[in-house]
Amino acid sequence: MNKKPKSIRIFIGHDSRYPEASKVCRQSILKFWPEANITYLDKATLKENGMYGREDVEGESTEFSFTRFYIPLIMNYSGYALFCDNDFLWRVDPREVSRYIADQPISVVKHKDYVAKSNKMDGIVNKTYPKKNWSSLMLFNCDMLKNKLSKEYLDKATPSQLHEFKFLNEKSIGEIPKRYNMLVGIDKITKENARAIHYTEGGPWFDEYKDAELSEEWWEVYKTL
Repeated sequence: MNKKPKSIRIFIGHDSRYPEASKVCRQSILKFWPEANITYLDKATLKENGMYGREDVEGESTEFSFTRFYIPLIMNYSGYALFCDNDFLWRVDPREVSRYIADQPISVVKHKDYVAKSNKMDGIVNKTYPKKNWSSLMLFNCDMLKNKLSKEYLDKATPSQLHEFKFLNEKSIGEIPKRYNMLVGIDKITKENARAIHYTEGGPWFDEYKDAELSEEWWEVYKTL
């Protein structure tokens, strides 16, 4: 591992239909890092400024399904950035993840393939695919991605090319410990083994999950907004 970088920018996947999820994720980060430089990946804004040129596809599970891969472009292919889905809740300072920056362009938690249990996001199918959830937490070394994630490629790449990281050799994908992306309802989570929890099957901002596993922890943060 390299030394901890001087600075790291945080990006949260944002869906305008569920602003509470983004706000709670952000608040959980600020609790441990009050000065954090946090940006919501807002699809509408990225479209307006001409950065995001993909056509909308029916059935996208979230508005940030693809905006996450535009982060190196947003960063002008310079520096380090950490992305997480808005259904994350941080229990620690996310700068801990920067300990795992290496000589790879992207580092992720390499979840084993599994079959998604449920639908989510207003009944849209929660699809199962290779490397599922790998892209839910990504540590970018943006300098190394200029020739991999150009705007031209991003605007035309297929979902599988992006979410299955087909633009990289698998050996060039670094690994973050699983404790930073523990899946609620899938992984056995304790206070000790999870540094960040991920409500990938559906979070408390949905009526059907408002009292689900670990919902009380999410509501505790929500009350501090």
